[in-house]
Amino acid sequence: MKTGKLIRFLLFAASVLALVWLALDFTGVLVFDFTRRMPLLVRLALFAFATLLALWIFLGALRRSLWRVGRRLAFSYFLIGVVPIPIVALMGALLTYLGAGFFLGHIYRDNVAALRDELRQGAELQLMAAGRPANGAPAVRGVAYAYYRNGDRTGGTALAPRRWPGWLSEVNDPDATSTGGGLTAIAGSPFVELDNGAPGMVAMAGNAERGVLAIYEDSVEDALSRRSGLWVQLLRSDDPRKESTIHLSIGNRTFALLPTLRSQETARRREFFDLNDVKPAWPDRPWLWWGELTREYRALDDGRPVADYLAASLNGTPRAVARQLFSGSAEVDTAIWVMLLSLTGTLSSIYLLAVAVAAFLIFGLSRAVNRLSRATTAIREGDFSVRIPVRRRDQIGELQRTFNDMAANLETSVAVAAHQEALESELAIARNLQQSLIPERIPTTENLDFSTLFEPSAAIGGDYFDILRLDDHRLAVVIADVSGHGLPTGLRMAMLKAALNILVEENKGPDEILRRLDAMVRGEHQRYFVTCTIAVVDFRAGRLELTNAGHPPTYLIRGGEVTEILLPGAPLGALGNRYGRSTVDLQTGDCVVWLSDGLIEASNQRQEPFGYERLAATLAGSAESASEVRDRLLEAVRRHAEGRQADDDRTLVVMLYRDGVAG
Repeated sequence: MKTGKLIRFLLFAASVLALVWLALDFTGVLVFDFTRRMPLLVRLALFAFATLLALWIFLGALRRSLWRVGRRLAFSYFLIGVVPIPIVALMGALLTYLGAGFFLGHIYRDNVAALRDELRQGAELQLMAAGRPANGAPAVRGVAYAYYRNGDRTGGTALAPRRWPGWLSEVNDPDATSTGGGLTAIAGSPFVELDNGAPGMVAMAGNAERGVLAIYEDSVEDALSRRSGLWVQLLRSDDPRKESTIHLSIGNRTFALLPTLRSQETARRREFFDLNDVKPAWPDRPWLWWGELTREYRALDDGRPVADYLAASLNGTPRAVARQLFSGSAEVDTAIWVMLLSLTGTLSSIYLLAVAVAAFLIFGLSRAVNRLSRATTAIREGDFSVRIPVRRRDQIGELQRTFNDMAANLETSVAVAAHQEALESELAIARNLQQSLIPERIPTTENLDFSTLFEPSAAIGGDYFDILRLDDHRLAVVIADVSGHGLPTGLRMAMLKAALNILVEENKGPDEILRRLDAMVRGEHQRYFVTCTIAVVDFRAGRLELTNAGHPPTYLIRGGEVTEILLPGAPLGALGNRYGRSTVDLQTGDCVVWLSDGLIEASNQRQEPFGYERLAATLAGSAESASEVRDRLLEAVRRHAEGRQADDDRTLVVMLYRDGVAG
């Protein structure tokens, strides 16, 4: 077991033990002195923490265990197809128990009615015998009679009241129906309290002069138990023994669900069910309990209420209930059992078939997902040739086909990317080569201050500038723009750089250099153009000689004002070889600006170019240093572009002239 799993298991076990410990302490099952000394809030906090910790660890373990789709599907089937089975079984058992309880009540009520009818028949026969013992009265054991004349008792049992209990005629009507508050109430309130305080059952018959009262003077509980085969106990509403009764309310009806004396096994009950010697099988065990209620429980003599109701606690066995249910016909019982077994077998077969189909679906989906997972892992590890065999014709199969297409596209893309990477590598080499052509160290003197910018719009640009030392008092500033972008343009720019260096070393003049370069450009098979300006700066004499071949103007900043030096000339490679020339005498503080058209043509989101007017307006002003002028111009271009990427290369050379001696 890994260390992390071991730690989580130990934490989970500790939290569960803490929960059990605190639960036992809270409920009082076990008392721990250490816990009792803790404040209640501390114990509650520990209980809450242990609960949250156990729940967090359990949910984490469940989430990790259900990471695989197959396990998740199996768990879902377990929740949907298996968990409801015990729930339905429990509901069925509860409904069966309730049905058995209702049937127990039915058996009890039938026997109460039968016993009361026997008492009534006996009283009527005694009345017909005019006060003499009637030979035709039913032989009911434990029944005594009392005889009345004009409302006074003239003979019979002393349990009867001295005066005729006329109140019984109101509540002992067999046609009366009632549902007194409480459990199922028996119409007619057949029970009364005798003079000895025991519950009894009475029936009466009389006319205008005579009356007979039949009283069951023996134990009514024993009589009803013998007749019904149930263990019957009668308890008053104020009897302390019935405090354990559990009531079930359904609508406006209330039923007794559990026995009143279940926790107290009496000897008589054990003897009644023959529980003393051998433990019977479960159908013969008395674990069915129910309750029945009568209406108000009254005294026999004057009808005064002595209790709200009289409850009957009923206890029976499943075999007794089944015997009552299936006592009609053996053939009917056999047919019912055959139908029940057939239905059970059919439903079981359907369930097993459903289990088999679910297992097949779970296995198929799990296998398909595992294939996808393995193929995805192979793709992640760089094997783009992996493919999944597709045999399914469902959404999973479509997903597998899509994966195969994706893998093929990735394989092609990787090959293209590899080629692109190689090309990028070559472009990087060319870009580094082009960067090496741009001067890193600019010749400096006490008279001149330079600030430059080289910003290609693509990986390789077509702009070029250089500052070359001609002799001890002269410098050559060259700025050029080759038409186009990309690698061919960069190669042409490198070729011009090499040719320019050779011509400068040969001490050729600007006109000669431009004619030689023009001839070289014209000699190329592919037509292209080059604009170029060559400026020779004599910083000792303070003279600037400009030669221009179709390049944008040179700008002179003097005293904060800008002068545009426009020198018309033909670009290299174009028709003609006439070049513009000019000479400028420099003064201290003069600033000269050379730039490519990428800065002038820089446009914003509305496609508005920066333009020559904005350029001149931006250059006008202070020129304390070359970098100040360069930064001011670049900031103005940046604000104008509004974040839009450059469409062309941008090159800038700024020179500030100061009078002095050569460096």
